[in-house]
Amino acid sequence: MTTSSDVINYFMQYGTKISVSKEVSLCNPKLADNYIYYLAEGIASLTSLTSEGSEKDFLYFPAGHLLCFLPSLMRYYRKLRNEAPANNALGISQFGIDTKTDCVFYRISESVFESLLDTDPIFLSYIMEAMAHNYASLVLKFQNSQEEKISSRLYKWLLDFSQPEGNYRAVPRGLTYTDIAKYLGIHPVTVSKLASELKKSGIIRKEQGRILIMDEKRLWELM
Repeated sequence: MTTSSDVINYFMQYGTKISVSKEVSLCNPKLADNYIYYLAEGIASLTSLTSEGSEKDFLYFPAGHLLCFLPSLMRYYRKLRNEAPANNALGISQFGIDTKTDCVFYRISESVFESLLDTDPIFLSYIMEAMAHNYASLVLKFQNSQEEKISSRLYKWLLDFSQPEGNYRAVPRGLTYTDIAKYLGIHPVTVSKLASELKKSGIIRKEQGRILIMDEKRLWELM
């Protein structure tokens, strides 16, 4: 579930539009110096490194999400209470936001973010809503991995991470079946087989590196 579309107006008015290529970390000092991001196009991911040094994706974010606001929000409230900054509070420094496809963002500085929190209760409501949505999404992803059929998880992913484009929906270019399988915790061969069945049924097709959903209604019915 994405944040209310009205929140982008704040980022367009007070922020800067940037384009970021695939597989870039928003924790990179060249890109982020306490910025808060609105994802306008593409897919990003909450990631961390395992003890073995491999990257793990915890949660994908489609367009319409607010990202990288939690550290700034925690600093804001600690300053409000005249408390010292927390050292690695909640372990959030172990996580980052990485782009999984080419992305377009609007970003605002932490100083603008704090000013809006001070003066605009509607903006604050968007931040609280985004935090609640992200938490609920993590819980739901875990629940689905335990209870939902593999095929239904794939179909839901296709619907959640595609965007309307003319008469069909399109998954952003750059995501492979291997990426999808890794995120869902299933074997790439399984994703490939299920996708092949969907293509034979005319529900999806691949075009120029993108997955296109040609029959959204039938995909919903399969779930």
